[in-house]
Amino acid sequence: MSYCIPAERLSLAQQERLRGMADTMCRSRLAKKLVIDLSAALNDQNPAVICRDADYVVDFVPAANQAGLAGWLTQPMLAAGGFYSVFANNLGAPLTPIVLNNQEWVFYGIDILDADAAKETVTQIRFGIGAAANRRAQFDLEGLYSGQASSGYFSQPVWYDPQEIATVQVRARIPTGAGARVRLMALIAEPVQQTVI
Repeated sequence: MSYCIPAERLSLAQQERLRGMADTMCRSRLAKKLVIDLSAALNDQNPAVICRDADYVVDFVPAANQAGLAGWLTQPMLAAGGFYSVFANNLGAPLTPIVLNNQEWVFYGIDILDADAAKETVTQIRFGIGAAANRRAQFDLEGLYSGQASSGYFSQPVWYDPQEIATVQVRARIPTGAGARVRLMALIAEPVQQTVI
């Protein structure tokens, strides 16, 4: 069952456990795809696979569309009830990023960063695969607005394997005409790179 848990209802230990589950999932799925020994991939002292926070601009936006972008921004929300891509370029067009051959992506939570988040601008988030956006997971976000911060953790991490197309969208409650600042808590696993001198 997939649901979103408001961050302020979780202890720091519970938040760390959910992030740790995402880290383990991310590294182990990539190890399986790249045929890396699982114990080596999960070795914290000398890992064969590292897991890092995602960089929205570099990891999800093609280089040709990165100018003027500094962080998470959805497509402009033009109609109430419409679904809009979490990944948008500086023209507002949707992007469907593709996971690189040597990466695994795992999303484990969400922050709604808009200054006017109290207006409850987005109500749902859905994670799809491919151009057809076949649904992998969906979370209701309205429960996040009852707290002091609009931040939450997913009960189950959402993964994307190498070469999968990530189609992630939010549903607009209010047609603001602008993009929403919806930040996904995301990890990216990669094999450790060796530098040859």
